[in-house]
Amino acid sequence: MLSSFRPWLLHIMPRAAVHGSYAAGLPAVGNALRRCPSRTIIPALHARPLAWGATLNRSYVVPSHEDALPNQHLNMEARYAVELPHYEPGDNSHIEEVFGNVHSTESFSAVDGPGVRFLVFVQGCAMRCLFCSNPDTWNLKGGTRTSSKELADQIRKVRNYLRPRGGVTISGGEAMLQPRFVSAVFQEVHAMGLNTTIDTTGQGTKHGNWDVVLPHTDLVLFCIKHMDPLKYESLTGLKQKGALRFADELAERKIPFYLRYVYIPGYTDAPKDIDRLIEWSKKQPTFQGIELLPYHVLGKNKWEVMHIPYPLDGVQTPSHETVSKVIKLFNDNEIPVICAN
Repeated sequence: MLSSFRPWLLHIMPRAAVHGSYAAGLPAVGNALRRCPSRTIIPALHARPLAWGATLNRSYVVPSHEDALPNQHLNMEARYAVELPHYEPGDNSHIEEVFGNVHSTESFSAVDGPGVRFLVFVQGCAMRCLFCSNPDTWNLKGGTRTSSKELADQIRKVRNYLRPRGGVTISGGEAMLQPRFVSAVFQEVHAMGLNTTIDTTGQGTKHGNWDVVLPHTDLVLFCIKHMDPLKYESLTGLKQKGALRFADELAERKIPFYLRYVYIPGYTDAPKDIDRLIEWSKKQPTFQGIELLPYHVLGKNKWEVMHIPYPLDGVQTPSHETVSKVIKLFNDNEIPVICAN
């Protein structure tokens, strides 16, 4: 759902393609690094306390000059700290084969849940977010028709690389709009001894979608979009009440979740909106932390290719200083922060 809101480093790293993904070779990595002289990569184990932008691949991205570092200590998680259930591999012959529409897959992701993960992007989304980075996933009937058994075979080939903490994350589009397919894939994943994560905005209904998917879901990456109901609808085209009901469902089922929040200047950055986000988050019994996603325009080219006017044309990426202040505000309220900037 939010593949474009990732650390810049991961956009130049080689991808191991399984189906429908793109690949970049090592020469491309070298060229990209040479084009980024103002950045320095420091291994997380040796990162200094003032390092900017803890990314989820165990590295920190910092300005190359020490005097450019923020003049404050920021507490950021370098990974998803939640511990998910461990499963013993089992028989999968009883699991139903279901077909779904898949946009693409990535065999190794470090930014979509704990550990190393196999990432699946499915088709279909009812929202029309002004900042959507994947408008090519809106059409439910797009992508490649894929069998849950076929997808499970692809995951099985790399499962040893996903252990011990990793597993499979299904994103989109909106993964909840293909509930039977997602449910079948998640059951296959559990039969392999791996855990499951869904990246979702909570679309659908309790009986038609959530009751089908959530019994097989270990972790949720929940993108709330906005805490103000009117601004939520303006940003997405949908009412906010469905998302809040979904959050209640997570609480009732005791499913842990991280809250993904896209920080957009002029749209989601008002102090009162951040205060409401903090207040609401602290009331959620299974809330694990905020994943703060500073806005950028890496998905804008897809709108252009599809000949759709980009609604946020001219909106700038928030500065490091601005994002630092928001992170500190979360810190002051004892809310764990993951910031992939």
